[in-house]
Amino acid sequence: MLGGFIGVDFSGGKVRTVTVRRGLKGTEIRKASFTGGLGTGDTSAFLKNEISLGTRAVTGLCHSPLLLRVLKFPFSDSKKLRGVYRFELENSTGFTLGEDVLSDYHEVERPEGAEAIVPAFEKGLFENYLASLRESGVDPDQVTFTPVAFSSLGDLIEGPRPLLLIDADQDHLNFSFFDEGGLSRVRNCDDAVERVKKSLATDILDLPQINSDDEKKKAFLKSCRFIAEEIRNTMRYFEGETGEEIKSLVITGEICEVDGVAKELTEQLDREVKRIFIEQLGHNDSPFFARAYALALYGSSSGKKGRLNLRRDGYRPRGMAGGLLKEFRVPVALCAALLLVVVFGRVTEVVSARSKMNSIRSEMEMDLRKEFPEAAGTQDPVAFYRGKLEVINRKLDILKQVRGGHSPLEVLTAVSAAVPESVSFSVDEIRIEDGGKAKIWGRSDSYEEIASIEKAFSESGSFTQVKMGQVGKAVNSGLKFEMSMVVR
Repeated sequence: MLGGFIGVDFSGGKVRTVTVRRGLKGTEIRKASFTGGLGTGDTSAFLKNEISLGTRAVTGLCHSPLLLRVLKFPFSDSKKLRGVYRFELENSTGFTLGEDVLSDYHEVERPEGAEAIVPAFEKGLFENYLASLRESGVDPDQVTFTPVAFSSLGDLIEGPRPLLLIDADQDHLNFSFFDEGGLSRVRNCDDAVERVKKSLATDILDLPQINSDDEKKKAFLKSCRFIAEEIRNTMRYFEGETGEEIKSLVITGEICEVDGVAKELTEQLDREVKRIFIEQLGHNDSPFFARAYALALYGSSSGKKGRLNLRRDGYRPRGMAGGLLKEFRVPVALCAALLLVVVFGRVTEVVSARSKMNSIRSEMEMDLRKEFPEAAGTQDPVAFYRGKLEVINRKLDILKQVRGGHSPLEVLTAVSAAVPESVSFSVDEIRIEDGGKAKIWGRSDSYEEIASIEKAFSESGSFTQVKMGQVGKAVNSGLKFEMSMVVR
């Protein structure tokens, strides 16, 4: 198969691939799997056979990122987003992201601007992962965060929105949240899988072996309560963030190897949980090849703005793209000629549209002078009306804040309930402001504990706008920090 994109998924001691090639006769999909881990010779031979000339490989990271944030912007210019998202990430966390941290973003378009899903990873761990991939015979053009890559399946997953996609295997538990506009939130919680392993007294979850043993299967299904608990927490967190109730729960990944796992989660959550079904993959293969298929589709749409790729800047793939120049010279020339024709047509449309806009603006200015005589000298009637609307909106916001205000006792109760029991820290001062706002000054022993405090407050479901402020060394010992939040 010449050209196209191949999604490469390593999970469950297997490597699964889905190759997607679009042509004049439609889209061709080829899936394959092989038992073998990263860095083995057999895996390398398998991948070399699957990755043909011109095929661009895409893979993803499944483990917990160092940081994960959703940043909101009042604009949707991708170039501008790329210039400021890292600064906004630092501003929202209170930590300085040095050269040892690797990050990129996935853009979510909104009517009022854009949101950026930003995961950050330790550069050293990423380099080790990239080295293991190369040992396995694949040097991917794109490395993304796997929960984000599932955005490419948004139109293919069945179920009413909002929908929560649960991707689980023997090491990872990831969540992808879809609303009517597509993917809008992601989350990772590998800790729930570790609790399952601990309850079963094992270091490795061999899911096929568990499925073949009735006693082991029974014990595993019972331990799924830890996964169900994390699903429940994630649902509360996403519903609190978006203000929408989740209507569909869909499960995918290696966990579907165990018969009855969807039924068990349905009973524990008292909500129907369905196995994923992608028509192009079929009923049996959908849970196991969905991740690879999502990666391939995400790579094929990487030409769109705001697609997350951790190899974008300093990590250039060592591929064969340069050797294909001669082979594709004629198609490229034809595309350039077609592009020139399209651009000329666009320019004509723009000139016509500007003429219409000037005519409409003149009519609006005449109506404005009749309605508001004091605005007779304005040069921009649209800006004038927008200013009037902003004044009204500010008054409405004040009324909403007054009606939705919280008492100091409610704020203190919410803060007390969110404090993690496993972290040792002291509070020097709590300041309560109007509108349910609170600010905490405290002390702790390490940056990790401070990060866990912020995570506990963010995921408690009781607060919005949880932001870590300045973090620095205390006078005696340890670290001092400040954190602000708003009670829901």
